[in-house]
Amino acid sequence: MRTKEEIIQAIKNSDRKNKIYIHPVLTPEKAAKYISAFSNESGGDIILGVQDDGRLLRVKNYSIPFQVEKVFKFLNINVKCIIKNFQFEGKKLCYISIDKSVDLVKAEGIPYIINPNGDLVELKTKTVFLSYCHADADLADIVEKSLNKHDDISVSRDINITQYRDDLDGFMKTIRNHDFVVSIVTSKYLESLNCMYEITELMKDSDFNEKLLFIIVNNDDAKYYKEENKYANTEAGIYDFNKRLSYITYWNNRGKEMENSLKSADLPSEMTAEFALEKRKLVSIIPSTSSFMSLLQNKIGRSFNNIKENDFKDILDVIKG
Repeated sequence: MRTKEEIIQAIKNSDRKNKIYIHPVLTPEKAAKYISAFSNESGGDIILGVQDDGRLLRVKNYSIPFQVEKVFKFLNINVKCIIKNFQFEGKKLCYISIDKSVDLVKAEGIPYIINPNGDLVELKTKTVFLSYCHADADLADIVEKSLNKHDDISVSRDINITQYRDDLDGFMKTIRNHDFVVSIVTSKYLESLNCMYEITELMKDSDFNEKLLFIIVNNDDAKYYKEENKYANTEAGIYDFNKRLSYITYWNNRGKEMENSLKSADLPSEMTAEFALEKRKLVSIIPSTSSFMSLLQNKIGRSFNNIKENDFKDILDVIKG
């Protein structure tokens, strides 16, 4: 954050880098948007009482008390900034100096940035649903950390959103409301009821082909797992006919086993209610399995190691468009 002396020097030098000069008045709403923008970039300063016509800076006056409390009410989090009154050339001025924020700062629920033309604009965020099997959480951690470096990307992940009493089934259905889905495809992923249900929900969207981004994990990628989390045969094997057939057979057998188990149990209908959701999920994903396998087979997927070594550029290029 800048000192009073640094602000005065900036005015003398007509320095506009990361600075906005305001006259005659700045509303709390507009101030919150500027604070959001500077917080979301590299920090900056708002100087009140100086007129900027694009060519010259003219020192005027700012005698209206700045409504600090009202400004902060519009922001979603506390920000690092200082607000000081000072005098220059016999005029009363005020400045707000803002540091870059680690977290995304929003004004009235919307994040802002300042574009190259110096205009205050909304930061358009792309929403990404991270789909993975919990056995592969170590890989998901790496993907999430990489995507979260970008302020214009918002990642949804079950462990970050789903709390006690939350509706996991409802959360998985939100997959269709996201701009993109990044799937970490392993052998366990393709044999996970919840993961395949997520994909089944996505396939209901007519644009699912464009939304789906996937990382194909092979056995060499096991080095990215913590030692205690490694398991045999992480490789999905989607380009192998026999392996694809084994997944389809697996789900068909799961369906038959569940049906036979429920029949054998011969429980009253009120006692089978708790199994209804699992059965509904299973019934919905069986016909979708073959379509999903074909989609993966016909697209070129990269290994986790290749994508990570390229700092996830292939995925980021698609998301950012």
